[in-house]
Amino acid sequence: MKKVLLITYYWPPAGGAGVQRVLKFAKYLPQFGWMPVVLTVPNPDAPVEDTSLEKDIPTECKVYKIKGWEPFELYKKFTGKHSAEKIPSDVLVKKDKSAKENLAKWVRANLFIPDAKIGWYPKAVKQGVEIIEDEKIDIIFASTPPPTTALIGKSLARKTSKKFIVDFRDPWLEIVYYQKLKRSKITTSIDSRLEKKVLKSADAVVTISDDIARLLKSKVSGKRYEVIPNGFDESDFKETVRLKNKKFTIAYTGSMSDDRVPFPLLDALSRIKSEGITDIRLTFAGRFTPKFYDYVKKLNISDFFEIKPFVPHSESTEILQNSDVLLLVIDDVPDNKGFLTGKIFEYLGTKKPVFAIGPVDGNAHQILIESDSGKMVDYMDDDGAYKLLKEYYLNWKEDKINFTFRSENYSRRKNAEQLAKIMDELI
Repeated sequence: MKKVLLITYYWPPAGGAGVQRVLKFAKYLPQFGWMPVVLTVPNPDAPVEDTSLEKDIPTECKVYKIKGWEPFELYKKFTGKHSAEKIPSDVLVKKDKSAKENLAKWVRANLFIPDAKIGWYPKAVKQGVEIIEDEKIDIIFASTPPPTTALIGKSLARKTSKKFIVDFRDPWLEIVYYQKLKRSKITTSIDSRLEKKVLKSADAVVTISDDIARLLKSKVSGKRYEVIPNGFDESDFKETVRLKNKKFTIAYTGSMSDDRVPFPLLDALSRIKSEGITDIRLTFAGRFTPKFYDYVKKLNISDFFEIKPFVPHSESTEILQNSDVLLLVIDDVPDNKGFLTGKIFEYLGTKKPVFAIGPVDGNAHQILIESDSGKMVDYMDDDGAYKLLKEYYLNWKEDKINFTFRSENYSRRKNAEQLAKIMDELI
């Protein structure tokens, strides 16, 4: 069986969306003639942990955990945080009054290039060469963010003459938090050169959406660009008999940053409450910005909500399956048309209608249309959000489903098959 070295910073027991893509590749690649060998870190500084994901790691899959220097350890000491405290994924865009916090963020954004995981690079490259030789690796695959993984992959490919694929789950320079940060021109210039070097060195560039592929092509043309969207794993979803909830239930699981607060939906809930409709429940699980709580309190709609902390992936899918409608919010930032979070594909797996807020001319809305799985309203379309909420509510009242849920093209197994085909062609 051929072997691929999967380079990823996020790996179980780390939880959250960043883990899913590479983990599911590792799970299904053996079915297509490829055995994964994983290069990662012992204790990724991820905002959450989810040991339930470890069941998806193939028993034959070797995982090499190489420790690197984590700048976040200095950040924690400098800002007075406990060493075991998890850093939220939106730490760079949260507004803080603390001068120490703001200084630490500036250092993180401008001095650690391309990102704060760069301390992992030296040991990962040194030991990675040995792993490639010992395991007789055929091809290298590096998934970013963080971009440090791409630099590791690039260096290992150069040192070992192996083919190299770089995978973009998010853009490099245009990732959400960099769109909100003030980075110096020197920092941005250096980071841009690193990005272009990686793109030029890669034998294939894989990304999750057409829009991100177009963005990368505009920087370096003439390369092989492939779109492999995220997906859902059928084995995560149990076959269940659809039962109507006693209250119309909307679910959301995961993190909610300042850019993801569903203002149009919250305003629609306030309006629908004024009409005397109270048989609505919103089940939310995860980490939520204070901005969300403040707006819910301001509108006096807290009684609609049941809010839980982060839950394991298995419990998250159960919450989704037990709902009537699922909420999707695309980050409200400038370059967001290509944003395709893993969440949208998890939602497709549930075969539940999606209430989406985001760019109506973006890739996420296109997928909802193609799969006939839901509808999207713009961030400023309060009236559209109210009408959509009312439509879904009345459908629930009448026990109607107006979607066909054509989601078979977005399975994790199919994703792995696409990647295996690319690797077969490259070698």
